[in-house]
Amino acid sequence: MQLQNHPEFIHLKKDKALSELEVGHNLNYPRQFPYTDVHGNRKNGTQIITAPFGLAPKDFDMFLGLYTFLKKQPELPADGQTHMTVDFLARQLQLPATCQKDYLRIRSRLFRFSYVKYTNTALWNPKEKSYDIVNFGFFNLAALSRFTQSRRPVTLQWDPTFLKMIGNSAFLSFDFELYRTLSPVLRRFYLIANRDGWNQLNSSVYLADAFAIHQIGYQDAPSLGKLRLQKLRKMFAEAEELGLIRPSTSFNGYFQKATSGPHTGELLLRWSRGPALRTKQSKETLTLVTNLDSDTLYAQCQELSDEDKHPMNALTFRRLVSEYGRNKMQKHIAIILAQKEHRPKSFSKSEVAAYVNRLQNDHPAPDWYVELQKEERLAGLEKVEANPSTKELYGKLFR
Repeated sequence: MQLQNHPEFIHLKKDKALSELEVGHNLNYPRQFPYTDVHGNRKNGTQIITAPFGLAPKDFDMFLGLYTFLKKQPELPADGQTHMTVDFLARQLQLPATCQKDYLRIRSRLFRFSYVKYTNTALWNPKEKSYDIVNFGFFNLAALSRFTQSRRPVTLQWDPTFLKMIGNSAFLSFDFELYRTLSPVLRRFYLIANRDGWNQLNSSVYLADAFAIHQIGYQDAPSLGKLRLQKLRKMFAEAEELGLIRPSTSFNGYFQKATSGPHTGELLLRWSRGPALRTKQSKETLTLVTNLDSDTLYAQCQELSDEDKHPMNALTFRRLVSEYGRNKMQKHIAIILAQKEHRPKSFSKSEVAAYVNRLQNDHPAPDWYVELQKEERLAGLEKVEANPSTKELYGKLFR
């Protein structure tokens, strides 16, 4: 199935002026943006997202949810890995996980995004006070079961450059819960408006048509210029109603024709920050994870049953963490969950008892588990929605 025919795109086709969100013919998604360098010169930067297996619109929503989750942790993972079950991931990101189709969709999103690369020719470096050229991925899949409805943890190996950027970012400047309530077009604009309004009241000045094409993603056909402007005005009215923006006092509105310079006669665009946007002055921080509902390891341990067929309780979990530490527990929980999945009748007492036994004796990984890991280094291509143009390449490289 071609990505543009994927069910997740159907609702987007209603807007004929909007280009196919997150889908490009060459699987490269460029965006141009203006910025002012340290010498006061106005320049244009370029951001390119490369996705060999394509992207669905909600893949980026999933990524923002993962980013938000990382920012809520007391500290970033020292080994660069995050372990979470698909059920836990679905709960954190408010994704459905009630049937095999839901599990397949989440796995497909993780698979596609694990191949994504980000390039920016002018990314602001607050430490060095400079605009740098950067190129990095986001995460690799260090572990992913071939079973669609597996309860075993998925292990994400985060890109060191990206993880460092998260660590250096003191505050989460966008509201993920608010973001989820917005339409696809307003989601794009919200991130732009939040960025521009982070440390200043008024946005940058944009060429209205270029903004509609390069920032929001409307089709660039000259014949659609009038329609783009209509859609842009409608989007601004909706954003104002939600409190994301306010009319610019210098423009006495949002639009104004340029009266001088190289763009004389062209329509310019500017807005002021709305009350719903976070600011640098407010320095909002999210509550750190302090309860077990947001604990990835606890979610995995609750997949185990004791002698009474009850999941591991919070008291037992906290005692094990205190006695054996989280790293040791994570190592052995993956093995026990694999045993539950592939050898459910092999437990002599209970799953919890087998887990405690492994912790007490620190048994090495059994041979069958080592072989299983080798087999699952890559998820089967038939399990994901891959772009057809890359199937042949994938087969040559990974089969």
